[in-house]
Amino acid sequence: LKVSFKGSKGADLGCDYKSGNFVGTAKLDVKDLAKVSSSACLGLSHGITVGGDAAYSLKDTSFSGYNLGASYASGPLFAAATTGSKLSSVNLNVMYTINPQLSIASSTSHSASKHTLAGVGGLYKSSFGDVKAKVSQDGVIAASLIKEVAPKVKVTASGSMSGIDTSTFKYGLGVTM
Repeated sequence: LKVSFKGSKGADLGCDYKSGNFVGTAKLDVKDLAKVSSSACLGLSHGITVGGDAAYSLKDTSFSGYNLGASYASGPLFAAATTGSKLSSVNLNVMYTINPQLSIASSTSHSASKHTLAGVGGLYKSSFGDVKAKVSQDGVIAASLIKEVAPKVKVTASGSMSGIDTSTFKYGLGVTM
């Protein structure tokens, strides 16, 4: 059991609990007594994990948010489904590891009014570094190269572009130590 207090713009009293395959959290806004929120996650057998969260507005005396999620992992496959906006939408995410060097993934969102392919991407672990690339639903193509240049020191070079419009090209370079 871990109890915390975070003060800044507000004041939150928190509690985290872990026992075996169960993890639970709770948080209370002690400054304004406006909201209490909680989450729980349980790892089941055969690679299945389920969980959920809820937030209750003490001022409006109603739930301001609640969602559920589940995931499945077995061998090279990982799949997850989460809800959003008080169970009114579902997000589906799938990752498949083809071999130790290559993985692919996709993400989709679904609601009563809209179905969206959020993105498709992949990871290639090469001898010169890890290459990540993705295409988002709005046509933005992004790629990065991550290279460990010394123990615990990584350099990341990245770039993105909207479709084939070279005027939208953006690039970056980062170092993580």
